[in-house]
Amino acid sequence: MSEPPYAERYRLVAALAPGRALARHRAVGPDGRQVTITVVRPPDPDAFLQGVDRVAAVRHADLVPVVDAGRDGADCYVVSEDVEGRDSQALVARGPLDAADAALVAAEAAGALAALHAGGALHGAVEPSALVRTAAGPVKLAGAGVAAGLRPPDLRAGAPADAARYLSPEEARGAAPGPAADVYRLGLVLYLMLTGAPAVDGEDAAAVAREHTDGVLIPPQMRNPNVPPALAQIVASALHKDPQQRPSAAALRARLERLLAGATFVEAPPPAPRSKAPLWIALAIVVIVAALVAAWAAGVFDAEEEPALVAVPDVVGMTSDGARNALEGAGLTVGTITEAESEDGPAGTVVEQTPEAGEEVDEGSVVDLRVSTGPTAPTVVEVPDVTGASQDAASQTLLAAGFVVVVTESASDEVPVGFVVVQRPVAGATAAPGSAVDIVVSTGPPSSPSPEPEATASP
Repeated sequence: MSEPPYAERYRLVAALAPGRALARHRAVGPDGRQVTITVVRPPDPDAFLQGVDRVAAVRHADLVPVVDAGRDGADCYVVSEDVEGRDSQALVARGPLDAADAALVAAEAAGALAALHAGGALHGAVEPSALVRTAAGPVKLAGAGVAAGLRPPDLRAGAPADAARYLSPEEARGAAPGPAADVYRLGLVLYLMLTGAPAVDGEDAAAVAREHTDGVLIPPQMRNPNVPPALAQIVASALHKDPQQRPSAAALRARLERLLAGATFVEAPPPAPRSKAPLWIALAIVVIVAALVAAWAAGVFDAEEEPALVAVPDVVGMTSDGARNALEGAGLTVGTITEAESEDGPAGTVVEQTPEAGEEVDEGSVVDLRVSTGPTAPTVVEVPDVTGASQDAASQTLLAAGFVVVVTESASDEVPVGFVVVQRPVAGATAAPGSAVDIVVSTGPPSSPSPEPEATASP
């Protein structure tokens, strides 16, 4: 049997666990670079390779690049740079990540997703193994473009639950995934990093799939009280059942970065250690207690009993009904419910409460709620002119204006190497902050073929 084409080009070093692929190998390329080769059997190899080409065209600091792809009969192979580090599942092996650390990992991954989506590509398989923190620190999003060639997950009753833990609701219903499915899957991984547990689980794959489509999410702060309410709201928005209600990957990254820039992440302090009181203090307490008991028996404290104090529970991120149940369970009453547009939470969820969570109030007190009706219509800003600028200067200008930068390269006779040839959208157009602006950077004049030698006439 002849060797597959990739085995002729790459030196295979080790077989890796295939997962839902046909095979996976660690290999070394002709240039000595270590790579990972994934072999799949897609239903339409030509369409699959076109999708891989779109992924390969995207360049982002947090995206593992695709360096090669090809076809071997009905099979296709994808070659990507090998990345060493610890994936999200390994990061939480000893417990949840610090909230700020988890938000940073998710923000970097969301930036990579935003670049893919701006380039017309999907990741399709965002799960804990796809987010890898390298030894140097940066996060790498691996596995982009391979999902379309993988065997579909087994969602039948009795199938292992882990087959469905990182599906979107639309995939659980059998629909094709879109960019919103990538965002939902990233929200699931962020939930795992914050709590150490999957957001959705069940006895088998069928039960987990039903939870994705119809279940109620347990807010992450109920599993880890150190999760700030604002971060919990971001998680809830990414895990909205309706794909239309989820933020884009670029908007998710922007929200996480705003939170990281302006929020203070504080862990609950440990309880103070008990002190051992000297014997004379203990004896004094006994005497005082005896005196108080005698005074109570004499009727000194026959006054109207004051209401008990209760701590207001945190209901931000819950639905109105869930908040009502939580408040009434704590002995409180729901007061005025005000609806308003908000980007802090999906429609129908609580985004603000008065009094705030943790305040001690009299039992029976009223708690007012503000409930989101959905995000406000996005504002638009003018796209700055970066044509003719250097790549670095253009990127800085666009990032400062709130846009995602997608860089491609093209030969040009007129524009020097490293400078912008063209931009899309053009300067002066308006676009929503967080959307992508493509810049084409010159690689210099196109190389021309060597002239063929002229034939000389025979004497």
